Amino acid sequence: MLPNSLEIDLLQQSDTVIDFTWSYTGDTCRVTRDEEVIYTGTQNSLKDENLQRGELYTYTIERLDDEGKAVEKIKMQTGTENHVENFVNRLQQIALTTILSKSKIVLAWGAIEGIGQFEIYRDGELIDTVDKNQFTDRNAEMDQPYTYWIRGKRPLEKSEESFKTEKSAVARVFGLVNTKSSQEKAAEEEFWITKKVGSRDRMLAEKELAKTELQYPVWHFRYTTFLPQEFLPSPNPLSPNRYFSGDGRSFDPESKHYRTQVNFSLELTEGGAVLEYEKDVGTSIAYDWRKKFRKADVASSEGIVLEKVKEDPHKVSLSLKHSVGNPLTTSPNIDYEISATFYRDGYYDIIGIHDQAPNHEVYLRTSKDTEWEQIHEAESKGLAWMSDAIASQYWRISTFD
Repeated sequence: MLPNSLEIDLLQQSDTVIDFTWSYTGDTCRVTRDEEVIYTGTQNSLKDENLQRGELYTYTIERLDDEGKAVEKIKMQTGTENHVENFVNRLQQIALTTILSKSKIVLAWGAIEGIGQFEIYRDGELIDTVDKNQFTDRNAEMDQPYTYWIRGKRPLEKSEESFKTEKSAVARVFGLVNTKSSQEKAAEEEFWITKKVGSRDRMLAEKELAKTELQYPVWHFRYTTFLPQEFLPSPNPLSPNRYFSGDGRSFDPESKHYRTQVNFSLELTEGGAVLEYEKDVGTSIAYDWRKKFRKADVASSEGIVLEKVKEDPHKVSLSLKHSVGNPLTTSPNIDYEISATFYRDGYYDIIGIHDQAPNHEVYLRTSKDTEWEQIHEAESKGLAWMSDAIASQYWRISTFD
């Protein structure tokens, strides 16, 4: 690395400001935010103000020669924070940063109270454990795209959710009496951050290769919950409904067997965003002690609500809330929420929270794709984990490719 090569030396964010400093080279530098040049000069700092809350921005910093030609380039995708009074998912508040240079890939994320250590995976392989909110990969190949997982856990008493102290105590009791769990796991929230990063030889090329469908991208989204077992015992042993039917399958985007499924398509047209969606609830079937059919019913889908919460020339933000119960017995609902932002430049940022049961699978594809890409999966830890008293799973995935 040359002494005067471009590096990000300092980065600070608030809800509306991104302030950063890069290494002083003595040369003229040009800074582009998304596709707009916002600075050209010899100073090595920039305070970008009046930005949107909780939004991703891409900065390109180029060092220019005497003829105004870029001789070095780094790219940074970062975001503003999103502080609100009543929040549940900490991953909605923090800023995520990815910095690409010829020598390395840097990942940084906002602090999460109660987590002192994070595991870092690259393409599914554990490559490091860090005790700070940053990881630098100096071994990444220039011509390879990568998917990074950042995973951490914390005690439930550190949660932002309501009645966290009471929930922690109940969760520990649950873990004590549930032979398939433990006190620690039942009272431990999990945080999964996924970052998809494109190959640096393309991202840092002198003339970047054009993306397809950048101006008017189309996304197709699918969120499915399912029970992997064929039969499940009733939580109430005195009930005549001794067993319930499961879906008898593993993860499969095309399966017709599920508890619930939500599909939507989002097209960012010249005239605005076109959103279409459908929701479906699978049939609940009860059996007697001999596993003979007793009755069947379908739960209401009224607890599934998808809405467009914000639209501007740069992006569209959606909110999906899901709460569906078992129509044949009293039991906790299948609950989850997501907040998804889709950008016209082809990036997306999806943030979710769900109970740790049943199985959850989330897929995405663009109009040019023939296969679904899985962006999140979580295996059920048992139906008892649907209780409101047990720790939740938090996840977030975003792209920079």
